[in-house]
Amino acid sequence: MTTLRGMLTGMVGGAAGTLAMGQYWTKIAPLVQPESALPKKGPDQHSVAPLGQLHQPSESSTAALGRLGYEAFKGKPPRSDRLKNELSEGVHWGMGVMSGAVFGAIAGRQTGALAGTGLGAAFGAGLWAVMDEGIVPLLGLQDGPSAGNARGHLNRLGAHLFYGAALGLSVWALGRAGRALPGGE
Repeated sequence: MTTLRGMLTGMVGGAAGTLAMGQYWTKIAPLVQPESALPKKGPDQHSVAPLGQLHQPSESSTAALGRLGYEAFKGKPPRSDRLKNELSEGVHWGMGVMSGAVFGAIAGRQTGALAGTGLGAAFGAGLWAVMDEGIVPLLGLQDGPSAGNARGHLNRLGAHLFYGAALGLSVWALGRAGRALPGGE
């Protein structure tokens, strides 16, 4: 599989992974951390961002990034809740698809459904550790790791494992289907 083909396959797999992550958040996350067990939001005392907090209270990192991009483009903040949600979803899906492209470029030649799923889950765990627990808080797009409780961290890890497993399985399946087509590898 060429690098470009791997990236394209990974982008499709990233969309499947993003769908799986959404299902995790709606079906499994409430079982791990019920609404009643969520930490109460107060003033930010958990920022690890060297340049300061960029997210607003109760704003997710994807919503913060969407808002900041909109402000840079339009020169004013988004006003409606609908637009804020759409911007947040756009960032979430963009991150999922682009991360899938990276995975496809580096792992497009893996063989076997189990290997693809396991490699994808490891990739998802790496995204959680590097991005969710590291870079995103350092950029001020969310509170630092000390802001949440263990169940919150476990939920975010679980969501990323679901993302990665679906990504890896999808890339494997698409690669296998592509090899079966005329002119495939």
